[in-house]
Amino acid sequence: MAKSITNIKRLEIPKEEQQARDLEEVKEAVSENKDAILKGIKLLNALNETGTLDSAYALSHSKGKALKYIVEEISKDHYAQMLENIPEIVFMLGDLDVKTVRETTARVNEGIKEMNETGAEQKTKIIDLAKALKDPEINRSVTMLMQFLKGMGRE
Repeated sequence: MAKSITNIKRLEIPKEEQQARDLEEVKEAVSENKDAILKGIKLLNALNETGTLDSAYALSHSKGKALKYIVEEISKDHYAQMLENIPEIVFMLGDLDVKTVRETTARVNEGIKEMNETGAEQKTKIIDLAKALKDPEINRSVTMLMQFLKGMGRE
């Protein structure tokens, strides 16, 4: 019977050869991910220019203290109501029809723009209101406002 192997000699690669292999592997990875690396450099540069990189660096090195200060600050009484409302706000946002809100906001912005373009010195009389209702855009807006008020008042 043969003797069991008790001494295993591992193939040792010289340090210089391992470094050369590692360097070649890094070169290949850089070459394959050139676009991502360049975008990362641009992102880091933008963060550095705005000072955000310094803030993030400082925050990462003193995260324990920073977290402590944040928790202490939001634990103050004047933030309690806001923190209690966060879940309700999240659920409310889920109920909103974003497309309709966007369209309505665009219309409100157009109305504000039109209002700012005309002088506030103008006075409106009852007869002017009756004449204005003949304008299709004004009539549509008044009708929408009345429907809004009706829907808002409905129980």
